[in-house]
Amino acid sequence: MLDIGGWEFLIVAFVLVMVVGPKELPAMLRSFTRLTRQIRTIAREFSEGMNKIAVDAEVSEIKAAMAKARAGDLDSIAQAIDPDGDISASVKDARDVIQSDGMADEVQMIKGMAQDSGQELAAASEVSAKTPAQKKKPATKTVNKAAKKAATKRVATKAAKKAAKKPAKTPAKKSSGSKAGQS
Repeated sequence: MLDIGGWEFLIVAFVLVMVVGPKELPAMLRSFTRLTRQIRTIAREFSEGMNKIAVDAEVSEIKAAMAKARAGDLDSIAQAIDPDGDISASVKDARDVIQSDGMADEVQMIKGMAQDSGQELAAASEVSAKTPAQKKKPATKTVNKAAKKAATKRVATKAAKKAAKKPAKTPAKKSSGSKAGQS
């Protein structure tokens, strides 16, 4: 910060001892450290206050933008998102290309399909939300039973495959003279 080297520090210390005196030096250093602590505290409080003001200003800007959106003023939001108008120009170009190629009907059909599927999903979620929790439990139990059956079938088929792969054990291998039988 101040770039004070060893020699400069010794010179400053010598001057302090000569000017203030050895008896007054500890008291002066205590008051100097108290002063620096107070300055740091004031600086920290100031920066925290400025940060709080900045956060409050950002929150108030967001609240104002939300209020404009609720009121239907979407031009200011569009201006904030695309200040140069590059995106809106590219969207207009794409719209013109679609209309000139005769694809407008297909786009409208896709739009209608998307709206229909969205309405169906909303209706299905409303129906599932309206059904009591008791009706949902048996369906869960049925699914769990089906999953258990499938798991047991898989285990049984794996066991059958392993049994088919293993060669049948012959009595000659179990004779007492073999090394396997002695261990």
